Amino acid sequence: MRIALATLLGTLGYFLVGWLVFEGILGRDMAAHTTRLPGFHKEGDATSMLLLLLSCMAYALLLALIFARWAHVHTFKEGLLLGALIGMLVAIMTDLYWYSTSHFFNSLWPVAADVVAAAFTVGVMGGVIAWCLGAMADRGWFQT
Repeated sequence: MRIALATLLGTLGYFLVGWLVFEGILGRDMAAHTTRLPGFHKEGDATSMLLLLLSCMAYALLLALIFARWAHVHTFKEGLLLGALIGMLVAIMTDLYWYSTSHFFNSLWPVAADVVAAAFTVGVMGGVIAWCLGAMADRGWFQT
């Protein structure tokens, strides 16, 4: 139950902060520095918010499992730092793959911006998850 609740709160935090960063702050700049292939990027109603939320939930569950079962991360600061590291490494892995095998990124600028943004957004998600796990442990809730 602890992991489920931490996953839910992490999902919501990641979805909201991700929307703010990737759509709000970086949206236009990333669009200007990536290849726009007809039909590649879904617009408006074609985007599935349910699947986007499930994607966020899978990432949150990954962090919640790592934090609760193996890393024993239970403070916002610890979660922020480990989440940022994981987010940065995953972004480096995926972005360099796309940069090396496709023309999606027009330069290394959007790769670098995405890595920094991922470190921030996944860091915040990690902080929320760790805080939630720590708060429940402090109160003796859902001990396993």
